[in-house]
Amino acid sequence: MSVYLDASAIVPLILRDAHTMNMEQWLANAREELVVSDFAALEVAAVISRQVRSARMSEQQASLALALLDDWLARASTSIETGASDLALADRFVRDFATKLAAPDALHLALASNRGYRLATFDARLAAAAAMRGVRAVAPG
Repeated sequence: MSVYLDASAIVPLILRDAHTMNMEQWLANAREELVVSDFAALEVAAVISRQVRSARMSEQQASLALALLDDWLARASTSIETGASDLALADRFVRDFATKLAAPDALHLALASNRGYRLATFDARLAAAAAMRGVRAVAPG
């Protein structure tokens, strides 16, 4: 089976945070194909860019982080493209008020749901919405 990683699962691999150790341990034991969408990669790049804008990281550090991201994506994951059917399903998710999802999280859920993947996320609201929609979510660690 494949597991789709949202941005919250990828960021700790690139920028050390409270989830880094859990994510590294989870990956060390993972036997599934790791899937990352073009959208998730874009979202992680935006997090890195925001670090520069908020003066938490220099441009040089950010360039190194982006290179690390690109290397990890190429080496350790399978890339998928966001399609029209993913956007349409995400739209349905955000219009379902019970899911309480913002557009980015709805898109991650749609990407996993449309392909039958499990969803790796540290986002409790997204995990709850996934359960409501019959997508198995895992919190790495």
